[in-house]
Amino acid sequence: MYKTLVSEVVDILNKAGFSVYKVNSNYCVDVIASRDDRKLMLRIAINIDNEKKETTEDLKTLAYTFSAIPIIVGLKYQGGMIEDETLHERFNINAINLNTFRNILLYERFPMAYAKRGGLYFKVDGQKLRKLRTERKMSLGNLADKLGVSRKAVYEYENYNMGATLRTILKMMEIFNEDLTMKIDIFKWNYYKEVKEIPDRSPTGRIARQLHNKLKKIGCKAIGFKYAPIEVHAKDLEMSFLTDEDLDKDDLRIRIEDVTNIGKILKITPILVTKSLSGKDFDIYTIPIDTINKIKNLEDLKQFISS
Repeated sequence: MYKTLVSEVVDILNKAGFSVYKVNSNYCVDVIASRDDRKLMLRIAINIDNEKKETTEDLKTLAYTFSAIPIIVGLKYQGGMIEDETLHERFNINAINLNTFRNILLYERFPMAYAKRGGLYFKVDGQKLRKLRTERKMSLGNLADKLGVSRKAVYEYENYNMGATLRTILKMMEIFNEDLTMKIDIFKWNYYKEVKEIPDRSPTGRIARQLHNKLKKIGCKAIGFKYAPIEVHAKDLEMSFLTDEDLDKDDLRIRIEDVTNIGKILKITPILVTKSLSGKDFDIYTIPIDTINKIKNLEDLKQFISS
């Protein structure tokens, strides 16, 4: 079932004109795609509620780092099947079913409703609501009484801060004889803009941690990952690093293949950091960690890599 879902997602992306890569190994991301300036990082899940916070944190960080949109495409959640044209959420990542994904990518038909604890809610066109209310010389309180909600709720609707229930939306349509719902554009995700900065996370492996610490020490903005194909991304260099730690030759080959193909889609240069020179058999730029540890500053590292 999972493989079928992945295959259908890839097929939709290809039909929509995206360059697509399906990641071979089990990371926080399953499919990476790009078309023009739009980049998508997709997690495929049978049950979206089984997605763990640790992996979704890496997916969010990875997406933010490369100006991509993270999306979970799934079949069901704890309460049942994911409804068509409905947006769910898992740890601040949008989650939709396959039909909704297809409608968005191929027909630009975005969902109108989103699921929250307590039921389904609809995004209200706040500007239109305010215009209609003021044209009819209604105060916030007048409209609130007619809708059966609080004055604060109407204020929040008009400022795009709160969704409305189906009952409230139908009541608005009855009062104004207008549709006041808005589509939800899942491509406008920017979680870390709201929280101001990316959390500083260290990668898992010893070599990756050494690299991460060294890059920060010489003044490079280094972002660490625990569950991504890359282990460290150097923002100042626009280069991504992986290591050969605890990998046999076959596993290393698969990881290099993943990162190389991801690099082509994201337009980044992957670099293998090794304990020795185990990457010399592969078509990837390789640097021993001991060499990086001897570098004194960021400019020296830039020159070394470009030489």
